[in-house]
Amino acid sequence: MNFHAFEIDNDPDLTLEQRIDKIREMGYDSQSKFDEKYTEVASWYKDHSQLYILSYCMFYFMIDRQNRDEEAETGSIEFPPYYMELLQAIALTLPYTDSGTPLFYKVSAFKESMKQLGELNNTKFYDIPDHIKTIEQMDAHQLRIQMMAQTTAVRNWSYEHLMQKVTKELSAGISDVFKHLYGFEPQLLIELLDAMTHEVEIRVNSHIDKQHGFIYANDTISLQQQYENIFKDSPKSTASQKAEMAEKYSLDQLKDILWMMSDLELQQLFIFDLNQMESLSRGLLTSQQIKTVMDKWSMKFGELAQSEKDHFMLSNPVQSKPFIKLGDDHYFSSLWTVMTHMSISLLELLVAEDSKLQTKYNDYRGEYLEQEVEKLCRQAFPGAAIYAGSMWPGSDNKLFENDVLVVIDSFALVIEAKAGTVSPSAKRGAPERLFKTLQGLIEEPSHQALGFINYLKANKGELSLKTKKGPNNRVDTRNIKFFIPLGITLSHLGAMGSNLKMLINAGVTNKKVTELAPSMSLTDLHVVFDMLPGIPQKLHYLQRRREIEANVDYFGDEIDLLAWYIDSAFALGKDEYEEANYYQLTLKSKELDPYIIGRAKGIPVEKPALKFTPWWQAIIGRQEKQKKQLWLENSFLLLNIGYEDQQTFEYMIKDLIERIKKGETTDRHNYVEMDSNTSKRRYVCFGYPYTNEHLEERGEILEEIMYGKEDEDIKGIFLIGTNIDKKDYPYSIFASKLDSTLFDAEFFSMVSPTPL
Repeated sequence: MNFHAFEIDNDPDLTLEQRIDKIREMGYDSQSKFDEKYTEVASWYKDHSQLYILSYCMFYFMIDRQNRDEEAETGSIEFPPYYMELLQAIALTLPYTDSGTPLFYKVSAFKESMKQLGELNNTKFYDIPDHIKTIEQMDAHQLRIQMMAQTTAVRNWSYEHLMQKVTKELSAGISDVFKHLYGFEPQLLIELLDAMTHEVEIRVNSHIDKQHGFIYANDTISLQQQYENIFKDSPKSTASQKAEMAEKYSLDQLKDILWMMSDLELQQLFIFDLNQMESLSRGLLTSQQIKTVMDKWSMKFGELAQSEKDHFMLSNPVQSKPFIKLGDDHYFSSLWTVMTHMSISLLELLVAEDSKLQTKYNDYRGEYLEQEVEKLCRQAFPGAAIYAGSMWPGSDNKLFENDVLVVIDSFALVIEAKAGTVSPSAKRGAPERLFKTLQGLIEEPSHQALGFINYLKANKGELSLKTKKGPNNRVDTRNIKFFIPLGITLSHLGAMGSNLKMLINAGVTNKKVTELAPSMSLTDLHVVFDMLPGIPQKLHYLQRRREIEANVDYFGDEIDLLAWYIDSAFALGKDEYEEANYYQLTLKSKELDPYIIGRAKGIPVEKPALKFTPWWQAIIGRQEKQKKQLWLENSFLLLNIGYEDQQTFEYMIKDLIERIKKGETTDRHNYVEMDSNTSKRRYVCFGYPYTNEHLEERGEILEEIMYGKEDEDIKGIFLIGTNIDKKDYPYSIFASKLDSTLFDAEFFSMVSPTPL
């Protein structure tokens, strides 16, 4: 989705209401032009077959032939997937046009029409309702626009391999009830869609090879012969007819003509009959079973004639019915690049056919999410104490259930999972439904997570917490000092889910940011845990991400934030607290795509990682390996130091060691000091080189250095000591002194939420 900036007027005398009126005029004008442009785009189907145009666009505009990421390179996609969905929906509003006329020289004009329609759709969102007069109302409306923009433009809500994983596992969870209703397991359908998508890829590559097989011919006669040999179903010409064509057209002209003729074959690449689909299912589905499903997933030409065109942008019916039925047993689609994105919608369409199956599916979504989160945590935090389903009493002894609690050393990660869905009306920006949906997916789990944290803080000791199934969870809270709340959703909320201040400003919630937990989707949690090695990095990201969300103004989704963290460790210094700063993170996630996608395909790609000096990485590695007292807090302190400061500190120590060796120091004991110089997140690092002759005095000197820095603003002090004579690596001793508010103070002293 491209964002548009408008220069409405620099007149300082304009009131807010007048400025809003000017924006409203732009939106109103775009809405009028949108209706006209929509009619223009639909008119292309009068002269050209719908199947031809759809196939042409799929083949030439949607398929990447150069293995490049257009969005990463240019910042946008010239022909985004929702253009394809819109074209297919418009095609279904009309009776079929049986025409063999190609676009030929009109391709650019057609493509420009679609581009203008897409741009007008973006700007018509600025047709602001008349009741909006204040900044607060504008913030709320802006959130609606954001949801509508995401609904319009965002496809493939996660990486393809993760979407496939979630869809298949959700299918497996309802397999018994589904099979009783339909006669086969739902996983077979998801596998069939995958197989059909792969088959389309094979067909497309074959067609490209065929085109290349004739286009390089050196004379007009061999050009025609090669074309007929390659496209065996094409009309055959005699030798005299070939000679006549050779006289009439130049070699280049004839190449254009034959290429254009080959384009008329494109629709066959995207059509499947029942026998082909039965074969692709490996015989595990019968033709009749496939037909039953495909008929539910398909529409016929003319079926959308009475549909509201605005819904084609915000709740396009082709997203749940992406196929066009041709005759009795043939089915076409131009939406193969987003078929994986649609797989859950296709599954849910079948689920909705039966109330018992719908109930089973709704229940299993919640169970699945909780189980997956627990499994991910067990993989991500080896050695941690992990508790699922702990029951705890709120106000009036009302029982609540925590989904997952991870306790490791002095840290506790408190996770609440919500498997609710985003309804079509919420996707279209309906205010009440949108706000209610976001409250359910973000505010409610925050409320519950912080309530459980308060309960744990108020009940220090060995707790025995009941569970709905199995024995009680025995949780020892005596050593827990730091709590990190987190909400996990099954639905993907894009930038809205990763920006709590946006929700607060829009009036979705009246909570303060300290009363809300960060939220991310299950698939994003997969990516976060996969990208960040080691326990300290995972916890550091989750906590610092919470602080960044409160302190910094930015726009981006979870993986954009993750890429920013990997790039910077969120070591922003004073910039973190500068209200004037705004960080546009959109597409930052593209830096991670090559590794994540390559790894899923078995292609070796270097993994992006936080940048450390080798020495710093060795220090963190030893802390995690040895797991001595305060190892996790120490690691947290070390991760707060950015790469440039690591280099500076290392240079300072090495320089001091060299001066000690050369006898250039005058004091018996010498050390270097580096201060983060950020008042709200202040950390102090000491480097203390010493020799064997100082061993007896070392303890006293350490205490003098560490405790000589008394300052209530300092959150943590650590000292790295190196015995020059022993050449220990990465250090000889590591000492630290921590304030009880290791995190930003407002995030340690949780604001008590409304009693549960």
